[in-house]
Amino acid sequence: MIAPRSALPVQGKYLLWGAGVAAALLSLRFVLIGAWLVLLFSVLDIGGLAVALYLFNKGPVPEERLRVVDGVVELVRLDGRGRQSRIALPAYWTRLEANGRTELDHALWLVFRHERYPIGQCVSADERRVLEPRIRALLQTARGTA
Repeated sequence: MIAPRSALPVQGKYLLWGAGVAAALLSLRFVLIGAWLVLLFSVLDIGGLAVALYLFNKGPVPEERLRVVDGVVELVRLDGRGRQSRIALPAYWTRLEANGRTELDHALWLVFRHERYPIGQCVSADERRVLEPRIRALLQTARGTA
């Protein structure tokens, strides 16, 4: 499961350029009356936004990997900062719990004894609904072979 990330579309780049030009044009009025710092700060604002979007696009994408190997459920997470965490649970005793009060809310957990590990946090509720039967089938298959 990988968090969806798309590059800034061409329309978004045009919008960013348009906002920069609009800010510069609006600031020209203040330059004419002697408040030239307004132009400087509007350029810094738009430039800061462009840098933030660039850095966001360069960062690692959060992802989760769930697999069953030799009777062990392994959950590997990579967060947005590049840190990795790994959880290994016995497949025979691990169960999947799902909870959703509304159509916009659907949460999945791997449960072993009294410990609950949320999964699918980097995808939407609809995608978690689609993943739920696949994960249940994966756990059932692992229990049958364990």
